[in-house]
Amino acid sequence: MIVSLRTHRSLQALVLAGLGLFLLQKIWTGTLYWYINQRFMLLILLAAVGLLALARLVLPKPRTKAEMAEVHEHDPAEGHAQHDHEHDHGSKAAPLWGVLFLAVPLVLGLLVPARPLGSAAIANKGINTTAPLTAGSSAPVQLDLASTDRNVLDWVRAFNYASDPATYTGQPADVIGFVYHADGLPEGQFLVSRFAVTCCAADAMAVGLLVHWPQAAGLENNSWVRVRGAMTVGTFGGRATPLIEADALEGVAAPDQPYLAP
Repeated sequence: MIVSLRTHRSLQALVLAGLGLFLLQKIWTGTLYWYINQRFMLLILLAAVGLLALARLVLPKPRTKAEMAEVHEHDPAEGHAQHDHEHDHGSKAAPLWGVLFLAVPLVLGLLVPARPLGSAAIANKGINTTAPLTAGSSAPVQLDLASTDRNVLDWVRAFNYASDPATYTGQPADVIGFVYHADGLPEGQFLVSRFAVTCCAADAMAVGLLVHWPQAAGLENNSWVRVRGAMTVGTFGGRATPLIEADALEGVAAPDQPYLAP
């Protein structure tokens, strides 16, 4: 479909402004962190401002009264010629499909409900309890944290780098994550889980700690909990893995940033 150049630029400006406002809304509500690592927030903010500025640049200037009057005062032949001239411009430079393609991300962002990754994503990606997880050069792995300061990812790393994981037996653990009931777990066990995100949700990796809690069967998948107890060594998938012998468990609200950064 072909539209006039003026209409095309107006639609372009509308979509660009919509994308910019959409990103600003995600930043304002905090749901931006459901898609990307928080260290990219400034770049997204700059992108949103850039989209709004670009929308202002491509938006056609309003016609002046003199220009409007000139269009209406043309005789029919001239008016028809001008219309053809404008249409020719649109056919050469303004196919509508380009604007529609640009609008696809905005439409999907508005229609698809925003939610962080959860147990459904684990079913597709799997969950990591023992494999090496390294950080980027700007975020070195810290293994000397106090045991109660370690999150789920920190514990997985600590066990992976330890020459003898049993050295952590008896250390107090205090972690927050969402509940995941993996197939094959013994009665009274579940995984307290988080997603580690390097760049965005597309590269997210689920990490989890086994938890022994007698009432585990009553916990719903994706419910967020705080688990406290003593660390020991369990078995998951035929391999030794960290396990918390929980002595306290409480439901908590999902954190503003549900992902951890490797």
